[in-house]
Amino acid sequence: MSLTSQFVANLKRFRLVTFDVTDTLLRLEDPLFRYHRTAEEFGVTGVDRRRLEQCFRQQFKAMSREHPNFGRFSPGLEWQQWWLRLVTQTFGCVDQKLPAEKLDMIGHQLIAHYRTRAGWNHVDGAQELVQCVRDAGKCVGIISNFDPSLPKVLDSMDFAGKFDFILTSYEAGVMKPHPAIFEIPLERLQITADQALHIGNKPDLDYEGARNCGWSGLLVNGGTGGHHHSFATLSHLLEALNTQQIQW
Repeated sequence: MSLTSQFVANLKRFRLVTFDVTDTLLRLEDPLFRYHRTAEEFGVTGVDRRRLEQCFRQQFKAMSREHPNFGRFSPGLEWQQWWLRLVTQTFGCVDQKLPAEKLDMIGHQLIAHYRTRAGWNHVDGAQELVQCVRDAGKCVGIISNFDPSLPKVLDSMDFAGKFDFILTSYEAGVMKPHPAIFEIPLERLQITADQALHIGNKPDLDYEGARNCGWSGLLVNGGTGGHHHSFATLSHLLEALNTQQIQW
């Protein structure tokens, strides 16, 4: 896609543009479907889907509370073990009689699955927008609450070489919207906050998190709600950057 003069003008003030990943650039394949299907592949049948969903949400909240940031500062708990424990506790919540060895195999399979393109889909417009920002001569990065496997995931989804850096919350030691995760790229690049733009889908984590640190922000959250920095889809955002003057 060739750059429009309006796109260049909209991004003129920025030296750095960063993106969130999940539900901004990439969308997970339905996790509950995959949990259910993987369990069946290992002979665990008859799992109640509704109960599985309830248990997953419950256990994810519990793990995030007890071992935040994928176990980053939990002694002896690597990020892979964090996910394995989540899977084990989720299925154990559904049925306490499930054998531990089956749960371990299910967990390892799920971890592997979601580090390949089989576990993800592109959000419409994602590849085009990233390429346009690169073509505009900007430094392009990732700021994501994610475990250390994110580079592998992005490579598998044809984003290899598209980002100048990939900063995960695990690497940063803090999760969005903590100011430190937005300060790290500024320090690395020796730029000021008013020269940076972050694009994401969470109002509190992405948009407000960035703006509270002096960055500009754009939000992709499924509905504009009258907010001039909010867009229904990434494709709508790309169209706006190409055709409208954005008031920062």
